[in-house]
This record gives sequence, C-alpha cells and structure tokens, in this order.
Amino acid sequence: MAKLSPRDAKSRVVRFNDEVFNGRNYDLLDELVTDDIIIHETSSPEDVKGREAFKAYLQMFHESFSDLKAIIEDQIVEGDKVVTRYTYEGTHDGEFMGMDATNRSAKISGIVINRMEGDKVAETWTNADFLGLMQQLELIPRQE
Repeated sequence: MAKLSPRDAKSRVVRFNDEVFNGRNYDLLDELVTDDIIIHETSSPEDVKGREAFKAYLQMFHESFSDLKAIIEDQIVEGDKVVTRYTYEGTHDGEFMGMDATNRSAKISGIVINRMEGDKVAETWTNADFLGLMQQLELIPRQE
C-alpha cells in the first residue's frame, strides 16, 4: 500500500469534508475510508467501529443539524496522520442525543486527527467543543 504525499493526504481529507460531511454524499465513504475505520470521539463513551456505523454516526449529526457544515481552518500532515482544525456551525433543528430541537444556531471549534492507510482514512480522533455547543443551544447554563 503506497503512502500518500502530504498534499494528497490533505486532499483526501478536504474531499471528505466537502463531499461527505458538508455534501452528504455518504456513498463516497467506500472510496475514502477503510471498511474497519475506528472513530474515537471524546463526547462518546464508545468508539464508532466500521464504515456503516460511521455513516450512521454522520447521519445522526446531519439529522440533528440539517444545515451543519465544517470549515477547515488549518491542516498539518505528519507521517500517516492529517490533523485538521475545524469550525463547525449549524442550526439544532432535530433531536440531538435525546434532546429536542432548540432551533438555535451554534458555532464551535474542533480538531480531528485522521490516520491514513494508503489513500483511505483508517482511524480518527475527534475533539470538539461540545460544552460550548450545549451552552450556545442553552441546554446547559454558561459559567459567568
């Protein structure tokens, strides 16, 4: 399995962002991620394992925030990892993690580390400001 150049590795993550996350083209996951991808999410007690579970995970966010989009702020490639700093923004217009829609807009930051195997993402670590999200949605009070 050939290793991607840093430019090509970044391009794969940009394509995922543009066409899958923002564009909702879940069929493209077959081309961009391994069958046994693992997602480590700081807000989730369990890892998401496998392409189909990852698809369902993404759909859950898109059903909760129908206009959700991620904006790439920075990217760094080191070895087989692509680190991306994002800004996520959207309107909470569907149930999210058992919480009814608030119809409030929110914008949070996050960092995702993708480990590449060849030309596909095999493992992901995600850290997003879910506390800030909950505060903006007024689901928990802000600390003064």
